[in-house]
Amino acid sequence: MITINTDKGLVKVEDWEDILTRPGFDSNLNPRQSELETIIGRYIFGDKVNCGLSSCHTPHTKGYLVATKDGRETNIGKDCGKKYFGVDFETLSRKFDRDVTESDNRESLWGFHFQLEELENKISFLREGKHGANEVYKKSQLLVKVNGGCPKPISQKVSELVRSKNNLITVPRIATAQEVEDIEAIENRKIEGPHYIDEPIAQLDGLEVLYKENDLRQILIMNISQNLNAFKKLDIDQLSYKELQHWAKWKGTIDVEVDRAEYAISRGVKLLSKDNLQKLFNIPLEKEEKVLFKDFLKRVAFS
Repeated sequence: MITINTDKGLVKVEDWEDILTRPGFDSNLNPRQSELETIIGRYIFGDKVNCGLSSCHTPHTKGYLVATKDGRETNIGKDCGKKYFGVDFETLSRKFDRDVTESDNRESLWGFHFQLEELENKISFLREGKHGANEVYKKSQLLVKVNGGCPKPISQKVSELVRSKNNLITVPRIATAQEVEDIEAIENRKIEGPHYIDEPIAQLDGLEVLYKENDLRQILIMNISQNLNAFKKLDIDQLSYKELQHWAKWKGTIDVEVDRAEYAISRGVKLLSKDNLQKLFNIPLEKEEKVLFKDFLKRVAFS
C-alpha cells in the first residue's frame, strides 16, 4: 500500500508503476547532489522494491517517497534517509507516519460510524429475549450470589469450582486400606486415622460463564454499550491524535468482545440447563436444602 500526500490530502495508491511514472521521479538519484525538501509518501509492500538512490538500490519492503529541492522525487528506506538526509529526515518521517496514522484512524472511525445501527441491533439481539445475555447473566449469578436463593453448600461448591476453574464435582469419602497404602508409599509418610479423598461424581458443564473474563455485564454493557453511547456523541473530524488512537483501539476490540459474549451466552445456557444443574444434587444436602434447591431449579433452570 502506498500513501501519498496531495493537495486533496492523503490518498492511497495501489500500483508501484504509478509511482515510477510520476513526473520528476528519479530511480537513480545521487543523494550528494540533491537536498531533501519533504516526504511526500510512504509505502509498505509484501514484495521488495529497490532503493532509488544511486549509491544504494537495496531492495526493501518499507520506505518513503521524498521530494528534493531541485524538483525531483525518489524512494528511500529509513536507513538511507538517516544516512544521507540526517535529522531532517527523522523529523519529517515521524511527522508523516503520525499524519498517516491519524488519517487512517479517522477514516476507520467514520466507516465504523456508518455501521453503528447494525452493531446496536446485534447487541440488543444478544442481550434480550429468551436465553439472552440478560437472562443468562442474572440467573447464573444466583448460583454464586449470597442470598440468591441457592442452598449455601451448593453456592459454595460452585464458587469453589469457579475459583479453581475445575468443573468436576467431588465429594469426600474415606479412603480404602489399599488407597491409604498407596498414598503412604507415594508421599513417604505414615497416615494416622481415617483419610479422606475427593471422589469425582459429576462434571458441571458451562461453568465458564461465571469466569471473570466472561462476565457478560462487563463485556456487553461496560465494554461495548457504554463506550458506544459515548462514541455516538463524538465529532470525529475534531478528535485529536490521541483521541483517535483511543477510539480506534476500542473499535478494534469489538469483534473479539462480541465473540466472547456469544461464547459466554452459549456456555451459560449449557450451565443453566435443568439436566446439568441437577448434577448438583450429588453434593451432600440436608432435607430442607434439597427442597430449597428444587424450588431454585424451578425459577432458574432452562428446560
